[in-house]
Amino acid sequence: MRTTWIACLLVTGVLCGLPSWGEAEVLTIPGTGACESVLRSIAVSYERANPMAKVVIPSSIHSEGGIRQVAAGNAVIARVSRPLTPEESEKGLVQEVFARDAIVFAVGVGVRPQALKIQQLADIFSGKIRTWNELGAGNGSIRVLYRQTGDSNLTRLQASFKEFRNLRYTREGKALYYDHEMIEMLRKYGNSIGFITLSTLRESGSPLTCLSVDGIAPTPENFASGRYPLLTEYSIVHRKGPLPPEAREFLEFLRGSEGSRLLSGHGLVPVGR
Repeated sequence: MRTTWIACLLVTGVLCGLPSWGEAEVLTIPGTGACESVLRSIAVSYERANPMAKVVIPSSIHSEGGIRQVAAGNAVIARVSRPLTPEESEKGLVQEVFARDAIVFAVGVGVRPQALKIQQLADIFSGKIRTWNELGAGNGSIRVLYRQTGDSNLTRLQASFKEFRNLRYTREGKALYYDHEMIEMLRKYGNSIGFITLSTLRESGSPLTCLSVDGIAPTPENFASGRYPLLTEYSIVHRKGPLPPEAREFLEFLRGSEGSRLLSGHGLVPVGR
């Protein structure tokens, strides 16, 4: 009789759409587009090692969007590419850095330079230098691509180089809102220049050239040693206190030995616990 009663409960639960025993929670990690493709790849490896797990990396809503989702209780964790503000920390949010990446200046396939000085780059983005001929780097006008105000890559660029802090971008330039837009425009226009994270550029598989800045190439070795000056950090943001199992276990994987190996394979510098 008892066995029949339990069986009826199970059947009722299935018919009513209740979750079955042992079903894993779906972990959704909203936020920045800067490490979106890398985390999607790592999520696949994590699910392969943990068949009951399900990790979703949705399209970018920027760091601010991910932080708002966690603060409002709509997400357990978020992916971000900038530090929390004092106001965000006061809301009970904390962040854990898991990797460092380089922000690189990339050019279309029709551009020849391999290295530029930071002042030359600032002059390009402001419109003082308008053609590649002036730099002996090709023919035709320069198509300038930059990011909207508040973008984490732009903010880091301004913080790293005084030449960009109060720079007014050329009117002929185009402001972009997402990493995939930057990749698409760099691919489309051979005479273009923009800035994007090295890992995103590598993940795209695009035949685009990264420029050396003041003679320093954006290699993992140079930004691991601190020689390359334009770096960003990726972190997970969550509310203070214990994380639910699905979030805690993914974060442990990400910052453990296997996660570090995968991050290194994507050209990032892992930051362990």
